[in-house]
Amino acid sequence: MPIFQVIPPVNTDTKITVLAFRQRITMAEKTAIEIAALDQPTADMSVRAASATLRAYLGDVAAATYIDLQSSETRTGIAALEAMGVIGEGRAAEILDSPILEVERPD
Repeated sequence: MPIFQVIPPVNTDTKITVLAFRQRITMAEKTAIEIAALDQPTADMSVRAASATLRAYLGDVAAATYIDLQSSETRTGIAALEAMGVIGEGRAAEILDSPILEVERPD
């Protein structure tokens, strides 16, 4: 018999709709993301690969039924946008960790 009790996470409700996720991103940030996702055929392969990775991430978001703000894929993707300078410093935490509003929850 264990001498300790496993305590479940406090916040297990971490899913929002795709639209709610997109609405957490400003229009200026969405514009910067779209521009960063454009392929530049004359650019170095590393730049083209970064753009392709971003397009793949955006495709995954578009195909999702919902967004889990605590999933490693979501957190890594948003952190990468911040690291690339596509969204501002500190915005990843705001997008991912702001309280979930009732209207953001999937049905």
